[in-house]
Amino acid sequence: MRLYIADDVVFRDLAGESVLLNLSTGTYFGLDAVGTRLWHLIGEHGSTALAIETLLTEYDVNEPRLQKDVNALIDQLLAKGLLTADAEHTPTAH
Repeated sequence: MRLYIADDVVFRDLAGESVLLNLSTGTYFGLDAVGTRLWHLIGEHGSTALAIETLLTEYDVNEPRLQKDVNALIDQLLAKGLLTADAEHTPTAH
């Protein structure tokens, strides 16, 4: 599944942690340092698998635990409209 930051979401980094705000819904969400790193990786790659691979090299955590935590956070972000897996964002070949 390819993930994208929703169009109406603004992000602010606050000393390693961050806040997200969906301007169209008013939904506000805070992320800790690891969640902030995941947010950046999703923005860069749009891939949960690549994000987990990177986080495993950066943090001392086992893969099943990380997978569970990442999936739970992504589910929350999708439910709140902060991330999208919308097919309309899929790049087209030119």
